[in-house]
Amino acid sequence: MNDVLHALAISAGILSPVVILIIVISMFVVKRGEVAHDDSGHDAPSEAAHVVAAHVKEAAAAAPARAAKPAASPANEEISVPQILLLGAGLFVITIVALLLLSLITHMN
Repeated sequence: MNDVLHALAISAGILSPVVILIIVISMFVVKRGEVAHDDSGHDAPSEAAHVVAAHVKEAAAAAPARAAKPAASPANEEISVPQILLLGAGLFVITIVALLLLSLITHMN
């Protein structure tokens, strides 16, 4: 059993910095995407009236087509950073348990 714990400690020592690095990089990329999305310049009032008018015309033209065949709207889910962290931690735990089971199976033979 001591060998199993030693192998588990080695694998956790290798995987922990990798998971932490991935989490830090993911957080950086998400923040950069938020900043880029906020600075895109869509809030200009002169363009907003023109864009709204164009969308109203498109919606009026597309209304009969929508009545004939309703289109499935894509899911508008937003994944937050805490969800990413929880999913990463869950995958890490699953990987460690799988390595433990593999080690136990090979030591039993």
